[in-house]
Amino acid sequence: MDTYHVIIVGAGPAGAACAKALCEAGIRVLIIERESLPRHKTCSGVLFGQTQVLVQNIFNAQPPAEVFCEPKQIQAANILEWRSPEDIVPYCWEIPKDGKQFPQTYYNIHRATFDHWLVRQSGAEVRQHCLFRGFSLHEDKIQVNVFLRDAKTLEPGGTGKPEQTLYCDYLVGADGGSSAVRRALEPDWWTSTPDVIVYQEYCHIRSRGALQDGCWYVFFEKSIGDILCCVHRKDNCLVLCVGGFKGRDVRAGMEIFKSFLHEKFSVVLGKQERVEGCIIKPGPPYLGKGRVLLTGEAAGLLYLNGEGISAALDSGYRCGTALARAIREGGDAEAYYQAGIQDILHHVQICAERMHFLV
Repeated sequence: MDTYHVIIVGAGPAGAACAKALCEAGIRVLIIERESLPRHKTCSGVLFGQTQVLVQNIFNAQPPAEVFCEPKQIQAANILEWRSPEDIVPYCWEIPKDGKQFPQTYYNIHRATFDHWLVRQSGAEVRQHCLFRGFSLHEDKIQVNVFLRDAKTLEPGGTGKPEQTLYCDYLVGADGGSSAVRRALEPDWWTSTPDVIVYQEYCHIRSRGALQDGCWYVFFEKSIGDILCCVHRKDNCLVLCVGGFKGRDVRAGMEIFKSFLHEKFSVVLGKQERVEGCIIKPGPPYLGKGRVLLTGEAAGLLYLNGEGISAALDSGYRCGTALARAIREGGDAEAYYQAGIQDILHHVQICAERMHFLV
Protein backbone atom coordinates (compact mmCIF):
# COMPACT_ATOMS: atom_id res chain seq x y z
CA MET A 1 0.00 0.00 0.00
CA ASP A 2 1.09 3.57 -0.73
CA THR A 3 1.02 4.73 2.90
CA TYR A 4 1.95 7.93 4.72
CA HIS A 5 1.63 9.12 8.28
CA VAL A 6 -0.18 12.23 7.01
CA ILE A 7 -1.70 13.25 3.68
CA ILE A 8 -2.40 16.96 3.21
CA VAL A 9 -4.85 18.08 0.54
CA GLY A 10 -3.86 21.47 -0.85
CA ALA A 11 -0.49 23.12 -1.55
CA GLY A 12 -1.29 26.60 -0.23
CA PRO A 13 0.17 28.31 2.86
CA ALA A 14 -1.84 26.14 5.30
CA GLY A 15 -0.72 22.91 3.66
CA ALA A 16 2.89 24.04 3.38
CA ALA A 17 3.07 25.16 7.03
CA CYS A 18 1.45 21.93 8.22
CA ALA A 19 3.93 19.90 6.17
CA LYS A 20 6.84 21.95 7.51
CA ALA A 21 5.96 21.08 11.12
CA LEU A 22 5.63 17.39 10.24
CA CYS A 23 8.86 17.23 8.25
CA GLU A 24 10.71 18.88 11.13
CA ALA A 25 9.47 16.02 13.32
CA GLY A 26 10.68 13.42 10.82
CA ILE A 27 7.18 12.30 9.90
CA ARG A 28 6.38 10.99 6.42
CA VAL A 29 3.95 13.38 4.79
CA LEU A 30 2.52 13.84 1.31
CA ILE A 31 0.90 16.97 -0.12
CA ILE A 32 -1.53 16.38 -2.97
CA GLU A 33 -2.42 19.31 -5.24
CA ARG A 34 -5.00 19.26 -8.01
CA GLU A 35 -3.21 21.83 -10.18
CA SER A 36 0.27 22.23 -11.62
CA LEU A 37 2.61 24.30 -9.45
CA PRO A 38 2.98 27.22 -9.49
CA ARG A 39 -0.77 27.82 -9.87
CA HIS A 40 -2.79 31.00 -9.60
CA LYS A 41 -5.15 31.64 -6.71
CA THR A 42 -7.78 34.32 -6.23
CA CYS A 43 -6.13 36.61 -3.72
CA SER A 44 -4.98 40.18 -3.25
CA GLY A 45 -1.44 38.82 -3.15
CA VAL A 46 -0.38 41.13 -0.33
CA LEU A 47 1.70 39.93 2.63
CA PHE A 48 0.43 41.71 5.73
CA GLY A 49 2.60 42.31 8.78
CA GLN A 50 1.56 39.17 10.68
CA THR A 51 2.16 37.05 7.60
CA GLN A 52 5.73 38.32 7.34
CA VAL A 53 6.39 37.45 10.99
CA LEU A 54 4.89 33.96 10.58
CA VAL A 55 6.87 33.20 7.42
CA GLN A 56 10.09 34.08 9.23
CA ASN A 57 9.18 32.10 12.34
CA ILE A 58 7.95 28.98 10.52
CA PHE A 59 10.27 28.81 7.51
CA ASN A 60 13.23 30.75 8.95
CA ALA A 61 13.43 32.77 5.75
CA GLN A 62 11.80 35.55 3.77
CA PRO A 63 10.61 35.02 0.19
CA PRO A 64 13.15 35.46 -2.62
CA ALA A 65 13.11 38.37 -5.06
CA GLU A 66 11.09 36.57 -7.74
CA VAL A 67 8.08 36.37 -5.39
CA PHE A 68 7.64 40.15 -5.30
CA CYS A 69 6.07 42.45 -7.87
CA GLU A 70 6.05 46.21 -8.32
CA PRO A 71 5.32 48.30 -6.36
CA LYS A 72 7.01 45.98 -3.85
CA GLN A 73 5.74 47.84 -0.79
CA ILE A 74 2.29 49.03 0.19
CA GLN A 75 2.11 51.02 3.39
CA ALA A 76 -0.82 50.27 5.69
CA ALA A 77 -1.67 53.97 5.61
CA ASN A 78 -1.96 53.78 1.81
CA ILE A 79 -4.86 51.33 1.82
CA LEU A 80 -7.61 53.84 1.19
CA GLU A 81 -11.39 53.69 1.29
CA TRP A 82 -12.85 56.04 -1.35
CA ARG A 83 -16.23 57.49 -0.43
CA SER A 84 -16.16 60.55 -2.68
CA PRO A 85 -13.44 62.71 -4.24
CA GLU A 86 -13.47 64.77 -1.04
CA ASP A 87 -13.76 61.85 1.39
CA ILE A 88 -10.93 59.30 1.30
CA VAL A 89 -10.00 57.60 4.57
CA PRO A 90 -7.57 54.86 5.63
CA TYR A 91 -9.00 51.34 5.41
CA CYS A 92 -7.91 48.89 8.11
CA TRP A 93 -7.07 45.38 6.90
CA GLU A 94 -5.06 44.15 9.88
CA ILE A 95 -5.36 44.64 13.63
CA PRO A 96 -3.05 43.62 16.51
CA LYS A 97 -3.36 40.05 17.72
CA ASP A 98 -3.01 39.24 21.43
CA GLY A 99 -1.79 42.80 21.97
CA LYS A 100 1.02 42.42 19.43
CA GLN A 101 1.51 45.01 16.70
CA PHE A 102 2.80 43.94 13.29
CA PRO A 103 4.86 45.71 10.61
CA GLN A 104 2.91 48.39 8.78
CA THR A 105 4.83 47.93 5.54
CA TYR A 106 3.10 45.25 3.48
CA TYR A 107 4.56 43.40 0.49
CA ASN A 108 3.06 42.98 -2.97
CA ILE A 109 3.59 39.44 -4.27
CA HIS A 110 2.80 36.99 -7.02
CA ARG A 111 0.65 34.55 -5.09
CA ALA A 112 1.43 31.59 -7.36
CA THR A 113 5.18 32.04 -6.91
CA PHE A 114 4.83 32.62 -3.16
CA ASP A 115 2.82 29.43 -2.59
CA HIS A 116 5.24 27.39 -4.68
CA TRP A 117 8.18 28.73 -2.69
CA LEU A 118 6.47 27.83 0.61
CA VAL A 119 5.82 24.26 -0.53
CA ARG A 120 9.45 23.83 -1.58
CA GLN A 121 10.56 25.20 1.79
CA SER A 122 8.38 22.67 3.62
CA GLY A 123 10.52 19.73 2.51
CA ALA A 124 7.45 17.55 1.84
CA GLU A 125 6.80 15.22 -1.04
CA VAL A 126 4.24 16.74 -3.43
CA ARG A 127 2.03 15.12 -6.05
CA GLN A 128 0.63 17.56 -8.56
CA HIS A 129 -2.44 17.03 -10.81
CA CYS A 130 -3.79 14.87 -7.99
CA LEU A 131 -7.49 15.44 -7.33
CA PHE A 132 -8.98 14.43 -3.97
CA ARG A 133 -12.07 12.29 -4.52
CA GLY A 134 -13.05 11.27 -0.98
CA PHE A 135 -11.96 9.14 1.95
CA SER A 136 -13.11 6.20 4.03
CA LEU A 137 -11.86 4.26 7.02
CA HIS A 138 -9.98 1.11 6.07
CA GLU A 139 -9.11 -0.99 9.13
CA ASP A 140 -6.69 1.23 11.09
CA LYS A 141 -5.92 3.51 8.13
CA ILE A 142 -7.69 6.24 6.21
CA GLN A 143 -8.20 5.33 2.58
CA VAL A 144 -7.88 8.38 0.32
CA ASN A 145 -9.25 8.17 -3.19
CA VAL A 146 -7.57 10.38 -5.79
CA PHE A 147 -7.81 11.02 -9.51
CA LEU A 148 -4.63 11.77 -11.44
CA ARG A 149 -5.20 14.63 -13.87
CA ASP A 150 -1.77 14.30 -15.46
CA ALA A 151 -1.99 14.34 -19.27
CA LYS A 152 0.50 11.46 -19.47
CA THR A 153 -2.11 9.32 -17.75
CA LEU A 154 -5.25 10.66 -19.41
CA GLU A 155 -4.13 11.04 -23.04
CA PRO A 156 -4.87 8.17 -25.46
CA GLY A 157 -2.18 5.59 -25.01
CA GLY A 158 -1.23 7.05 -21.63
CA THR A 159 0.26 4.81 -18.98
CA GLY A 160 -1.10 4.15 -15.53
CA LYS A 161 -4.55 4.33 -14.02
CA PRO A 162 -6.04 7.75 -13.28
CA GLU A 163 -7.92 6.48 -10.21
CA GLN A 164 -5.64 5.53 -7.35
CA THR A 165 -5.84 4.83 -3.64
CA LEU A 166 -3.53 6.17 -0.96
CA TYR A 167 -3.48 5.38 2.76
CA CYS A 168 -2.60 7.45 5.81
CA ASP A 169 -2.98 7.67 9.55
CA TYR A 170 -4.24 11.26 9.41
CA LEU A 171 -5.81 13.36 6.67
CA VAL A 172 -5.62 17.17 6.59
CA GLY A 173 -7.88 19.40 4.52
CA ALA A 174 -5.89 22.51 3.60
CA ASP A 175 -7.74 23.02 0.34
CA GLY A 176 -9.28 26.45 0.81
CA GLY A 177 -12.75 27.90 1.06
CA SER A 178 -14.38 25.32 -1.20
CA SER A 179 -12.65 22.45 0.60
CA ALA A 180 -13.42 19.02 -0.86
CA VAL A 181 -12.21 17.42 2.38
CA ARG A 182 -14.67 19.47 4.43
CA ARG A 183 -17.49 18.57 2.05
CA ALA A 184 -16.64 14.88 2.47
CA LEU A 185 -16.45 15.23 6.25
CA GLU A 186 -19.45 17.52 6.71
CA PRO A 187 -21.78 16.99 3.69
CA ASP A 188 -24.43 19.53 4.72
CA TRP A 189 -21.89 22.35 5.05
CA TRP A 190 -21.71 23.23 1.36
CA THR A 191 -25.47 23.59 0.87
CA SER A 192 -26.27 25.21 4.22
CA THR A 193 -23.66 27.99 4.08
CA PRO A 194 -24.16 31.06 1.87
CA ASP A 195 -21.83 31.67 -1.05
CA VAL A 196 -19.74 34.79 -1.42
CA ILE A 197 -18.36 34.88 -4.96
CA VAL A 198 -15.10 36.75 -5.54
CA TYR A 199 -14.03 37.64 -9.08
CA GLN A 200 -10.75 39.24 -10.19
CA GLU A 201 -9.36 40.50 -13.46
CA TYR A 202 -5.77 41.37 -14.29
CA CYS A 203 -5.85 44.15 -16.89
CA HIS A 204 -2.88 45.81 -18.57
CA ILE A 205 -2.48 49.49 -17.78
CA ARG A 206 -2.69 52.18 -20.43
CA SER A 207 -3.12 54.92 -17.86
CA ARG A 208 -3.52 54.85 -14.07
CA GLY A 209 -5.16 58.24 -14.28
CA ALA A 210 -5.54 59.70 -10.79
CA LEU A 211 -4.82 56.39 -9.00
CA GLN A 212 -1.70 56.95 -6.93
CA ASP A 213 0.98 54.32 -7.33
CA GLY A 214 1.68 52.35 -4.16
CA CYS A 215 -1.91 52.78 -2.98
CA TRP A 216 -4.60 50.13 -2.67
CA TYR A 217 -8.09 51.55 -3.19
CA VAL A 218 -11.23 50.09 -1.64
CA PHE A 219 -14.80 51.01 -2.64
CA PHE A 220 -18.27 50.15 -1.39
CA GLU A 221 -20.59 50.64 -4.36
CA LYS A 222 -23.95 48.88 -4.50
CA SER A 223 -24.05 49.00 -8.29
CA ILE A 224 -20.81 46.97 -8.45
CA GLY A 225 -21.21 44.27 -5.80
CA ASP A 226 -22.36 43.17 -2.38
CA ILE A 227 -18.85 43.27 -0.88
CA LEU A 228 -16.01 45.72 -1.18
CA CYS A 229 -14.42 46.14 -4.58
CA CYS A 230 -10.78 47.12 -4.82
CA VAL A 231 -7.89 47.85 -7.16
CA HIS A 232 -4.11 47.92 -6.89
CA ARG A 233 -1.16 47.50 -9.24
CA LYS A 234 0.97 44.43 -9.86
CA ASP A 235 3.77 45.17 -12.31
CA ASN A 236 2.12 46.24 -15.58
CA CYS A 237 -1.41 45.24 -14.58
CA LEU A 238 -4.15 46.60 -12.38
CA VAL A 239 -5.84 43.89 -10.32
CA LEU A 240 -9.57 44.59 -10.06
CA CYS A 241 -11.67 42.65 -7.56
CA VAL A 242 -15.46 42.55 -7.17
CA GLY A 243 -17.78 40.16 -5.37
CA GLY A 244 -21.26 39.35 -4.27
CA PHE A 245 -23.61 36.79 -2.87
CA LYS A 246 -24.95 33.94 -4.99
CA GLY A 247 -27.15 35.37 -7.72
CA ARG A 248 -25.11 38.54 -8.22
CA ASP A 249 -23.65 38.85 -11.75
CA VAL A 250 -20.06 39.59 -10.78
CA ARG A 251 -18.90 39.87 -14.39
CA ALA A 252 -21.46 42.61 -15.00
CA GLY A 253 -20.29 44.22 -11.77
CA MET A 254 -16.73 44.15 -13.09
CA GLU A 255 -17.73 46.08 -16.21
CA ILE A 256 -19.49 48.67 -14.04
CA PHE A 257 -16.34 48.88 -11.89
CA LYS A 258 -14.18 49.54 -14.96
CA SER A 259 -16.52 52.32 -16.06
CA PHE A 260 -16.49 53.72 -12.51
CA LEU A 261 -12.68 53.83 -12.46
CA HIS A 262 -12.60 55.52 -15.84
CA GLU A 263 -15.21 58.11 -14.83
CA LYS A 264 -13.87 58.91 -11.35
CA PHE A 265 -10.13 58.43 -11.89
CA SER A 266 -9.59 58.56 -15.69
CA VAL A 267 -8.19 55.02 -15.63
CA VAL A 268 -7.64 53.51 -19.09
CA LEU A 269 -7.25 49.73 -19.21
CA GLY A 270 -5.65 47.61 -21.89
CA LYS A 271 -6.10 43.95 -22.69
CA GLN A 272 -7.15 41.47 -20.06
CA GLU A 273 -4.30 39.19 -18.98
CA ARG A 274 -6.29 36.68 -16.92
CA VAL A 275 -9.33 36.22 -14.71
CA GLU A 276 -9.71 34.42 -11.38
CA GLY A 277 -12.59 33.52 -9.14
CA CYS A 278 -13.43 31.64 -5.99
CA ILE A 279 -16.21 31.01 -3.49
CA ILE A 280 -15.89 32.01 0.16
CA LYS A 281 -18.12 30.19 2.65
CA PRO A 282 -18.53 32.50 5.66
CA GLY A 283 -19.42 30.62 8.79
CA PRO A 284 -18.16 29.43 12.14
CA PRO A 285 -14.80 27.62 12.25
CA TYR A 286 -14.80 23.83 12.10
CA LEU A 287 -11.52 22.04 12.80
CA GLY A 288 -12.48 18.56 11.65
CA LYS A 289 -13.22 15.33 13.44
CA GLY A 290 -11.18 12.41 14.70
CA ARG A 291 -8.24 11.75 12.39
CA VAL A 292 -9.44 14.14 9.70
CA LEU A 293 -8.47 17.74 10.49
CA LEU A 294 -9.08 21.02 8.69
CA THR A 295 -6.87 24.08 8.64
CA GLY A 296 -6.71 27.54 7.11
CA GLU A 297 -9.68 28.68 5.09
CA ALA A 298 -10.92 25.09 4.82
CA ALA A 299 -11.55 25.33 8.57
CA GLY A 300 -13.21 28.73 8.20
CA LEU A 301 -10.24 30.57 9.70
CA LEU A 302 -10.17 34.07 8.24
CA TYR A 303 -8.99 37.31 9.77
CA LEU A 304 -10.14 40.88 9.25
CA ASN A 305 -12.14 41.42 6.06
CA GLY A 306 -11.24 38.04 4.61
CA GLU A 307 -7.45 38.09 5.09
CA GLY A 308 -6.51 34.42 5.04
CA ILE A 309 -2.77 33.88 4.61
CA SER A 310 -1.86 34.70 8.22
CA ALA A 311 -4.51 32.40 9.67
CA ALA A 312 -3.54 29.69 7.19
CA LEU A 313 0.15 29.74 8.07
CA ASP A 314 -0.43 29.87 11.81
CA SER A 315 -3.18 27.24 12.00
CA GLY A 316 -1.43 25.01 9.47
CA TYR A 317 1.79 24.88 11.46
CA ARG A 318 -0.06 24.23 14.72
CA CYS A 319 -2.10 21.49 13.05
CA GLY A 320 1.15 19.82 11.99
CA THR A 321 2.57 20.20 15.49
CA ALA A 322 -0.53 18.57 17.00
CA LEU A 323 -0.33 15.68 14.55
CA ALA A 324 3.38 15.19 15.22
CA ARG A 325 2.68 15.00 18.96
CA ALA A 326 -0.11 12.47 18.48
CA ILE A 327 2.06 10.29 16.23
CA ARG A 328 5.07 10.40 18.58
CA GLU A 329 3.32 10.22 21.94
CA GLY A 330 -0.15 8.90 21.24
CA GLY A 331 -3.25 10.75 22.30
CA ASP A 332 -5.93 12.70 20.50
CA ALA A 333 -4.63 14.88 17.65
CA GLU A 334 -7.95 16.69 17.36
CA ALA A 335 -7.85 17.62 21.05
CA TYR A 336 -4.22 18.76 20.80
CA TYR A 337 -5.06 20.90 17.78
CA GLN A 338 -8.19 22.39 19.36
CA ALA A 339 -6.29 23.31 22.52
CA GLY A 340 -3.37 24.71 20.55
CA ILE A 341 -5.25 27.27 18.49
CA GLN A 342 -7.58 28.91 20.99
CA ASP A 343 -5.87 32.27 20.42
CA ILE A 344 -6.43 31.94 16.66
CA LEU A 345 -10.11 31.14 17.18
CA HIS A 346 -10.40 34.12 19.52
CA HIS A 347 -8.82 36.43 16.95
CA VAL A 348 -11.13 35.10 14.22
CA GLN A 349 -14.07 36.10 16.42
CA ILE A 350 -12.67 39.57 17.10
CA CYS A 351 -12.09 40.10 13.39
CA ALA A 352 -15.64 38.96 12.57
CA GLU A 353 -17.00 41.53 15.00
CA ARG A 354 -14.91 44.30 13.44
CA MET A 355 -15.57 43.29 9.83
CA HIS A 356 -15.98 46.11 7.30
CA PHE A 357 -16.43 44.00 4.18
CA LEU A 358 -20.08 44.10 3.10
CA VAL A 359 -21.65 46.95 1.19
